Amino acid sequence: MRPLPCVHAFLTTSLLVLATATPAADLSVRVLDKSGQPLADAVVLVDSAVPGSQPPPVMEATIRQEKMRFKPYVTVVHTGARVSFTNLDAWDHHVILGSVGPGGFYLDATQNQQMRLAGKVGETVARDSRVVAKPGAYLLGCHLHSSMRGHLYVADSPWSRVSEADGQAVLTGLPAGPARVRIWHPDQVLEGAPTAVEVGAGGSAVTVNTAIITARRR
Repeated sequence: MRPLPCVHAFLTTSLLVLATATPAADLSVRVLDKSGQPLADAVVLVDSAVPGSQPPPVMEATIRQEKMRFKPYVTVVHTGARVSFTNLDAWDHHVILGSVGPGGFYLDATQNQQMRLAGKVGETVARDSRVVAKPGAYLLGCHLHSSMRGHLYVADSPWSRVSEADGQAVLTGLPAGPARVRIWHPDQVLEGAPTAVEVGAGGSAVTVNTAIITARRR
């Protein structure tokens, strides 16, 4: 018995999809600073033009002000994400949110967004949020405590992660084939050139050497 036409068309389409589907793989990126040491808190972005599925974008994140620090120190989201800020200290903080250029300076202070968060009282925690619509790097600061610094990166690639203390970042679900790796770090002075990679069907690893010299955090 021959299959019904609709069933035959469905099976044919499914076989074509399976035949042309690109297998997803992982890419392990190890980022090193100028001295060859592991570079933590680097934003690793991977670009691929190979057709295939993509991970869902990160559309929500929470950044804490705690013990006079922004935590996490570096946060990655995607365009249009809502970023929430909470103050877990017992004293007031500001949040200054603005696009930053090389060297760690605000590109246009008049365009910065600002919030004031009251200190924590008992279990009551002050919160506020903003939507970030423009891709790129943002600097977080506090008017009341100038030593406080944090960083938000709005990624334009679906594959984006922050490197760990050992300099490693694992990007998952990449289509096998050619790709390139870009690096951003809070202490970079100049933007480095992308690194070309070939993502294998079984996964790949690459080491990216940078000219970044890390600054001591206060």
